[in-house]
Amino acid sequence: LPSNQTPELHLRCRLYSTSWNRPRQVMMLTRCSGHSRNAQRFPVPESLFEDATVQPYVHNCFVTVHEGRHTYRFCIFFKWHLHLRANSLLS
Repeated sequence: LPSNQTPELHLRCRLYSTSWNRPRQVMMLTRCSGHSRNAQRFPVPESLFEDATVQPYVHNCFVTVHEGRHTYRFCIFFKWHLHLRANSLLS
């Protein structure tokens, strides 16, 4: 478990919650492997998701979008379980 000395940063992200009718900008906690700019960052998306008793873990995948000369890479975090509510924002 991380100690009190573990560096933490917040990452701005977009949350598509089943509780809302539109996406919202939220801040997600990330823990860092060190204090340098090149330290690895480990996001903690579990704190943003509901229904931890149905599915306590979170899946992730990477999506790359090519738009003209620009390339954007996103890390997508999600839950996928039969007993979770359907998300009308993503259907």
